[in-house]
Amino acid sequence: MGEKRNKKWTKTAVFLTIAALFAWYLAALPAKLFDKPVCAVLESSDGRLMGARIAADGQWRFPAIDTVSEKFAKAIITFEDKRFRRHFGVDPLAVARAVRLNSAAGSVRSGASTITMQTIRLSRGDKPRTYREKIIEAILATRLELRCSKNRILALYASNAPFGSNVVGLPAASWRYFGRPADELSWAESATLAVLPNAPALIHPGKNRDKLLRKRNSLLDKLCDAGYIDSQECALAKDEPLPGKPRPMPNLAYHYLETQRLSNGDGKICSSLNYGLQERAEAIMARHAETFATNGVNNAAAVILDVHSGKPVVYCGNVKGDVDVVQAPRSSGSTLKPFLYGAMLDEGSILPGMLIADTPFHYKDFTPNNFNLTFDGAVPASDVIRRSLNVPAVRMLQEYGIDRFISVLTEAGFTTITRGAEIYGLSLILGGAEIKLCDLAEAYRRAALKLSEYGAGAVRRDDYPLSAGAIWCTFDVLSGVSRPEEEGDWQTFSSVRKVAWKTGTSYGNRDAWSVGVTPDYIVAVWAGNCDGEGRPLLTGVGYAAPVMFDLFNLLPPTGWFPVPENDLREVAVCPRSGHPVSDICLEGHPGANPDTVLVPVAPRTPDVCPYHRIVHLSPDGAYQVNSDCCPVSDMVNVSWFVLPPAQEWYYMRSHSDYRRLPPLHPSMAGNSGSGILEIIYPQSGMTVASPVALGTRDRGVVFSAAHADPQAVLYWHLDDTYLGSTSRGEHKIKAVPAPGNHLLLITDANGNTASVRFTAK
Repeated sequence: MGEKRNKKWTKTAVFLTIAALFAWYLAALPAKLFDKPVCAVLESSDGRLMGARIAADGQWRFPAIDTVSEKFAKAIITFEDKRFRRHFGVDPLAVARAVRLNSAAGSVRSGASTITMQTIRLSRGDKPRTYREKIIEAILATRLELRCSKNRILALYASNAPFGSNVVGLPAASWRYFGRPADELSWAESATLAVLPNAPALIHPGKNRDKLLRKRNSLLDKLCDAGYIDSQECALAKDEPLPGKPRPMPNLAYHYLETQRLSNGDGKICSSLNYGLQERAEAIMARHAETFATNGVNNAAAVILDVHSGKPVVYCGNVKGDVDVVQAPRSSGSTLKPFLYGAMLDEGSILPGMLIADTPFHYKDFTPNNFNLTFDGAVPASDVIRRSLNVPAVRMLQEYGIDRFISVLTEAGFTTITRGAEIYGLSLILGGAEIKLCDLAEAYRRAALKLSEYGAGAVRRDDYPLSAGAIWCTFDVLSGVSRPEEEGDWQTFSSVRKVAWKTGTSYGNRDAWSVGVTPDYIVAVWAGNCDGEGRPLLTGVGYAAPVMFDLFNLLPPTGWFPVPENDLREVAVCPRSGHPVSDICLEGHPGANPDTVLVPVAPRTPDVCPYHRIVHLSPDGAYQVNSDCCPVSDMVNVSWFVLPPAQEWYYMRSHSDYRRLPPLHPSMAGNSGSGILEIIYPQSGMTVASPVALGTRDRGVVFSAAHADPQAVLYWHLDDTYLGSTSRGEHKIKAVPAPGNHLLLITDANGNTASVRFTAK
């Protein structure tokens, strides 16, 4: 009975032992064989290597590959393990041969490690080569054979084998020694790499070259004997030189790789970048950078986005230095103006040709100026965007509302505009906020995508703040031929396609921007200095726009955006004011018709033209009259285009066809009404500074005003002091106000008055 019990326990123990050994065998191999740091490797959209960074442990170790090039596979199997495809991880014939040779020699003369066993050894940290370690390697090798296919094992080995110096793995070795991927190597090059893992510390390019050459040529002979190459190929391969010192890795899209590493860590980065476009774009950037440097402009960046995928096809983070300017917030300049224009079109507060005041403007402590330091009096809203005029753009923002505009910008994709209206103020439209080049490109891309999808009949996107109609109208303006005042050389730009484009220049000439849009691509460019130093003549047109057009010329031609007819409506407008036409706009012009413009479908429409009015003139047209000085039957009633005095004063300088109203009849003194006299400078609440110079003639502040009557005489008073009079339409006078608060009062001979309170310092 006891003997039976003992036999039972023995069987149980044996079973448990076998089960334990089997469980150990199954679990002995870790789920992940290799866990060492790898390089950050950037690949283009077609899988070409664009750049790499050395791994954290100082090794050139690329991420593991899935397949091995055919030539290297044949070379490494022929050299290391000719029965690799047939054994189960351990080669019994190789073991028998090794035992026989080593026993006969009395020392280790031959090994029996298969590629599978070598893979296990590499995964275990290359431990001392003892018999115990060999047994463990053999056992784990059989386990690996159960887990992985032969091709997978070969890929694991090729990914982690040492190739001399600090080069690990076939992909890194191929690039470091030959500057090409492994599948493009010749038989001689593949054979050279195949012999390196056998003794990487002794033999690698750069030393022991004779021994390396003998090993390579010996392997080529074996490949010839195996029928992989013929004798002629073998002879030609032997004539190929050995590689020289390790080559540098490719270094395209440097900043894109660094930014991706920062976000996602090291490893393989499969990008959307186009290798050829990136290479040529960097050459263009480098060429322009040489010119920029002559003016002390040291940095520039550019990005090209595919409209439909939203991914970059070109990414040039900086022509000099480590800062990725594509991701760096910089002052926006005038790049945001088209979004305001589109938003106001959408709500119906403006029409493309509607006149916006372009006269001196002051709000609290903010006094904007146009780039050319002049004023046009009144300009069409479309010209505000096309010519990038600052003062009327500020007036438009004041009307639209800063808070509302911030919402438009954040919904469009600007991630850095996070402060409130009280912080940005009206300067927001002129560069008072910082934006990223990538956000600028993305905001314009989303607009282009919405318009393209509308034309393609796709589901309309409601996550973009502008309608398809507003986007189309805005792009139509930005594709026009007239450009900003500071862009005097825009005509020299050439492009093979129609482009809607906008430039911007930040305060102090610190940032130059240009962004262009087609149905398929967005090109956005920035130029300046990363340290914020401004430079003379640094403008969007002089620096960023030429680069942008050169980049566009790299791209395939495209068509233009379809008209979103269901999002647009026709409006009849006054040819002079751009407002909806009134009953009197065309009086006196027989056969004339109103202009017709396409505008977004909006909840409201601006008021009819306020500038045309019926004027009563004397029979000879020399005076304005009323029934007190001229019989009604003798009056000549005409429709006259009349701007407010300040606008008129500037408008006439650039519009020779503008006709001022005739003067009032002398008998109408004191009955002229309001709105005939306007102070241009200073404006209410403004603080003015009186320049101090050695001579008294150079001191003082120049006050200016405008009057509807070109013959009017104006009388000027500063507080209780009479300053003098002005006439003949040139109403300017100089004064030296003492520090403090003042009242400027102006009157004309008919009793019209205008006044303004200001502060002098």
